[in-house]
Amino acid sequence: MQYAMFAPLPKKMEKLEAVLLQIDAVTVQAPPPFLEIGKKLRMAYEHQRAQDYQLLSKSEWRQLPYALWVKGMPSLYETDPGLLTRYWSEVLPEALQSSPRRAKRWLMPLFFVYCNAFEPESIAFRGFAAKLRQLLLLAQGSVATKMREMDERQDFFNPVRAPVSLASLFFTLHHVHEDELRAAYMLWPGFEGTGMGMAILRAGLQLPLDRLRELATVQRVMHWLQKMPAPVVKTDLRIAFADGLLLPWQRDRKMQDGLKKMLLEFFLQQYGDPRFLRHANYQWEGVNPDAVNVMHYLLTGDTLKGFMRILERTADDIWRFRQKFWMAYYDSGHIEEAWMVLGSHAQIAAQSNSAAVVPQRFGRLEGGASPNQSVLLLRIGDLVFSEWSHSGSLRAYREDDSDAPSFYQLSYHGQTLREAQSLDFHDGLSMRPELRHTHSEYGTWQRKARDMIRQRTGIYLSDREILL
Repeated sequence: MQYAMFAPLPKKMEKLEAVLLQIDAVTVQAPPPFLEIGKKLRMAYEHQRAQDYQLLSKSEWRQLPYALWVKGMPSLYETDPGLLTRYWSEVLPEALQSSPRRAKRWLMPLFFVYCNAFEPESIAFRGFAAKLRQLLLLAQGSVATKMREMDERQDFFNPVRAPVSLASLFFTLHHVHEDELRAAYMLWPGFEGTGMGMAILRAGLQLPLDRLRELATVQRVMHWLQKMPAPVVKTDLRIAFADGLLLPWQRDRKMQDGLKKMLLEFFLQQYGDPRFLRHANYQWEGVNPDAVNVMHYLLTGDTLKGFMRILERTADDIWRFRQKFWMAYYDSGHIEEAWMVLGSHAQIAAQSNSAAVVPQRFGRLEGGASPNQSVLLLRIGDLVFSEWSHSGSLRAYREDDSDAPSFYQLSYHGQTLREAQSLDFHDGLSMRPELRHTHSEYGTWQRKARDMIRQRTGIYLSDREILL
């Protein structure tokens, strides 16, 4: 993605905020049905073409913008160039200068079409915008004044610059209420689904990284999304949206809990779980792998927290020490994957109506273990760990070891998980290579596990980070 197009923005825009609060509201209703009106106008223009459009009504002239681009038909620039020449050079200038009330009635179709048919790459559309911008200088009344102000402040009628300018305004001006911003730019309910609304959202996804890492900015983007007529995964912004909100976290993953929760819930609901692509269908297809990795990171945190809640509910005596240790590595951005394998008691706790919220997906420990035991599978660098609960030991494997446990299976057997030979936590000083959770209150097992991770991955955390 490209971010250089935006200069760093100030945290507050006091002057702009003051201007917005002083602007008189001009209420704008939703536009009429474009397609129906456009088709009827096309028929009228076709019938009147031979008579040089002499018998067209005032309404058919005023509503002409609705017929410019009708889906499934060639543009009016191709079929009726003479009609457009007369409209822009004679009919429209006269109407805009006649009276404020009449100017408003003629400006609104132009405004609606500009927003709805917004296509900066189109030469015809850029020409349309340039003519509209020029003729605004002639128009009378409060609506014309408002449109000129919008253009002066944010280049509203410049198709190339407007999305960038408006994205900075709508998504980063957190000190002004969203409804006030919408009113200041005459946006109607449903505007977000127009061509211009989509272009603003696309530009918002290319805001500077520091902005896209702010909870308030992401909330604004999400609110914009809620007002669109279709889910983002059903639009051509599907890939850009996932990349835009997830890639800012590919290196530094220390995000606020509220933002983690928001991103995790949204992408799980709209895009599906990328660990199970057969369920996610096409939603993650084409998304930057680094963005998908961030989603894996969010799911890992959800799994870790869920596992600790389950241990708490099933009376694992040292769950607090496990939680402190593993969450320290997660919060530092080092745990890449995690998967819960729940025993029968934990499965009941997880599915109980009174249970704390846990991840919906987990593996089941089908025999070969005590009913109260569960296993947490983790990956840090190229090490895979199996963390057993309730007097179980911690085991470690190289990721490329064929005996290393696999992630995301729906069923596991305890005996199979134990049979694989663990890497040695004791430097050959013990008969058993796995690590028992002894003397948690003194940090005995935690330090041994920490040393194993440091020796094999180079990742080091201090006592203060891993110990209660």
